[in-house]
Amino acid sequence: MTENHDHLSAVQLAKQALREELALQAAAQDAAGASGLSGRTAELLRRDAAYRSARQVFVSPVPSLQQVRINALLDGKELIVPAPGLKDGFYLLKPYSIPFQQLPHSVTLKGFAKAGQRLSRPEVEGLAVSLLVTDAVAVDLQGNRLGDGLGFFDLSFAILAALGAISRDALVAAFVNEWQIMAKPLPAACWDVPADILVTEQQIYRPQHDAAPPRPIFWEHLPDRKIRKITPLWWLSGGKSPETFQKTGGRRSPE
Repeated sequence: MTENHDHLSAVQLAKQALREELALQAAAQDAAGASGLSGRTAELLRRDAAYRSARQVFVSPVPSLQQVRINALLDGKELIVPAPGLKDGFYLLKPYSIPFQQLPHSVTLKGFAKAGQRLSRPEVEGLAVSLLVTDAVAVDLQGNRLGDGLGFFDLSFAILAALGAISRDALVAAFVNEWQIMAKPLPAACWDVPADILVTEQQIYRPQHDAAPPRPIFWEHLPDRKIRKITPLWWLSGGKSPETFQKTGGRRSPE
């Protein structure tokens, strides 16, 4: 169910204020040499059962998760990554298909197109992603995530879910520093995807929250230019405008 406009605006303002506050803390941590995730964090996830059992893994393209993307390929997993800005949808990088020395570049935004396979709609619909890995500005003990404000992870999740590309038991792992785990609940919007696993350099946490169905695409909050620019949204919209979705309750056109 869509949140009313006033409440959603208040949530977004609260989130931005918190991002600005945490940016100051991050700067202080950087100055003290206590910020930044290391390869140890990626290794902790590597030992987790959710990671070990996953055959297809989605990983956000941020630099801090580069080692996670490399590990996935080295560990025989199919790596799903978003194209820059989601414009061209998603790429699939197959394990053992990239020379070892080329892996660091191949798993970056500049390397995806050359090293990976751009997925068509039927190919996306044939996926069964069981683990999604992202970063966060902050998380709380219930698994609510505060992202960078661009919303690409939440939108990627919603698009993959709408295309049937996420398995029913899929989990979300968020990489954070210990100081980024908040004791107080974070403000959350209707489209925010919570984390099931929190990975720090010290340990892995399992937040306590009720299982919830995947977040839908909230078409009424997407500008028409964004729908036209992002290929998978255009697939799902059937060429309809946001105004049409508001009138139809957010349902996409039939195939």
